[in-house]
Amino acid sequence: MIELKKINGDNIDEVIALEVGEEQKELIETNNLRSFADAHMFNTDGIPATPLAIYADEVIVGFLMYIFDTLDYESFEHEVFYGAKSYFIWHIMIDQSFQGKGYGKLSFEQLLRNIESMPDGKAEYVSLFYHTSNIKAKTLYASLGFKDTGIIQDNSMLAIKRL
Repeated sequence: MIELKKINGDNIDEVIALEVGEEQKELIETNNLRSFADAHMFNTDGIPATPLAIYADEVIVGFLMYIFDTLDYESFEHEVFYGAKSYFIWHIMIDQSFQGKGYGKLSFEQLLRNIESMPDGKAEYVSLFYHTSNIKAKTLYASLGFKDTGIIQDNSMLAIKRL
């Protein structure tokens, strides 16, 4: 069973210690510690950010973070979703020792269920970037209803899903 739990003093060290395999490090733009720090900064700036530990049967297997923001970046200016509210998946990862067991998809499905309850406010979309060479991520996100937008920034594709 997959559970998404708040990060606290009891689990922060385990979350920080999680790592993807060597071959995946170039596909991920950040690490868990940096994402956790980013969450603090976003929250300080009034942008709701939610970092969560991913548990499978009471064992930490991964980390994810999402923010609630407006899709108003200059590169989105001519898109139908420009100016809309979105839950943006900032970071998601499964530790190298737990990969290949379906935890990524299960945790992402749980995350989407959480987001559909609109915990930080109403939004029209959920969005994310994935590295253009990460075929596994592209396939997973497409299977969950995400559509590539054609917008590429720093070798990462913006994918979006209407809520």
